[in-house]
Amino acid sequence: MFWKIRAEYYRRINVRLTLIVTLAAAVSSIVVYALLLASLFIGFGDQDRGELDSRLLSYWAAWQYGGNDAVLNRASLDMKEYGGRPYLLMLDSEDGEMLGALIPGGWEQFNLKDPDLTNLTPGSYATLRAESLPYALLLTGVVLDDGTRLLVGLSTENHQFLVRMYQRNYPWALGAIILAGVLVGIISSRRLLSPIVRLNQEIDHIIITGDLGRRLDSSGTGDQLDGLINRYNRLLDRVESLIGGMKDTLDAVAHDLRTPLTRLRGHAELALGKGDAEEYEEALATVVEQTDQAGALLSALMDIAEAEQGMLSLEGVSCNLSTLAAEVSDMYELIAEEKGQRLTLEAPNEVLLSGDPVRLRQILGNLVDNALKYSPEGSCIDIRCGFSDETSWAEIIDDGPGVPEEETERVFERLYRGDRSRGSRGLGLGLSMVKALVEAHSGSVEISKVEGRGASFKVVFPRISEENISKA
Repeated sequence: MFWKIRAEYYRRINVRLTLIVTLAAAVSSIVVYALLLASLFIGFGDQDRGELDSRLLSYWAAWQYGGNDAVLNRASLDMKEYGGRPYLLMLDSEDGEMLGALIPGGWEQFNLKDPDLTNLTPGSYATLRAESLPYALLLTGVVLDDGTRLLVGLSTENHQFLVRMYQRNYPWALGAIILAGVLVGIISSRRLLSPIVRLNQEIDHIIITGDLGRRLDSSGTGDQLDGLINRYNRLLDRVESLIGGMKDTLDAVAHDLRTPLTRLRGHAELALGKGDAEEYEEALATVVEQTDQAGALLSALMDIAEAEQGMLSLEGVSCNLSTLAAEVSDMYELIAEEKGQRLTLEAPNEVLLSGDPVRLRQILGNLVDNALKYSPEGSCIDIRCGFSDETSWAEIIDDGPGVPEEETERVFERLYRGDRSRGSRGLGLGLSMVKALVEAHSGSVEISKVEGRGASFKVVFPRISEENISKA
């Protein structure tokens, strides 16, 4: 149980952040401690060697002017005038006999007759240690012209005292640093993770209540956590839009399937009531027709819903709108002839854009079919293509009754049928499909009234140049 609780505790991000901050502070303090300690040892050593070299040269010069007595007098005078750190001075004859010395109290415990001392020269040093003393003695020396050996020494007592104080107090400093690291880690982790905590709370609220209208306020800092909140809000916008589109689609499907299903049931019941083989055959034919109509309705509604929500799979290739318009014109030419209508095509050689050629044909086909449906016999439907610096466009102009101004926005609604189209065939989804597919291609649809003619439906797309095509 204990290990499970501890594992659960360590999985929390704020605990891990606190531990990381504390560990980083402790490791940094240890590194700084080690560097400072090394700097102290190096600095104290350089200082001691410099002072020894200075005293050695001073007494060497005094010996050259006045011999051993001058050295001892100079040393005594230095002690009286300057005081300071105690130091050792020894003058030994060539055979090891002591000719004179200044030895501070207690330093007799060092082995001043160590054979290694006989080999000292300016710039070389020896260190003596005594078991009963906590410090060492650093010495240097020189052999004078008459064979006398001059030794100068300093103790490391003061320096080692400072080092020991530093070492003794460091654990307290380390403890304070760790405590400060824990406090800083707790405070900073709470501040840093507060957006994530709020995000989790909002997600829990949405899961429980299903309310997709709630949004998190951005802190405005512009950091990664602020970006996470903004992305979360955009994700909710997208999810809310998708769910709204699904609800609208389901409502439309439920509404419009009711009519063909009712017809199916009515025809079946009528045929069963009469019990006539001919009636059965006619009822089955009607059932097949109504089933096809229901399937077409479902397919169109799903395509529109996917296009509106940005979920429709489009093949983005280079297309020539003029070529697509010519293919659509050829496809509907026979239908136009049956109604005594004419299709005219006005298009330059190349009107380039990037899009899905199948869906672009569907856009143009729906617009041409709509124009043929609402134009009288003997009328003319014009198909025009063109481009500007930034756009490629196609326009369908008919001789029909046009679109009333109050209906120009509503004609693109799913299943909407205006007053002038009540008796015409169709599902009421053609223009909805056009608008959804055009917007899926980052384009727009415009409706206008042409003087002396009927309605004009113009679809506009972003244009790509031949240079961009060659690069692609």
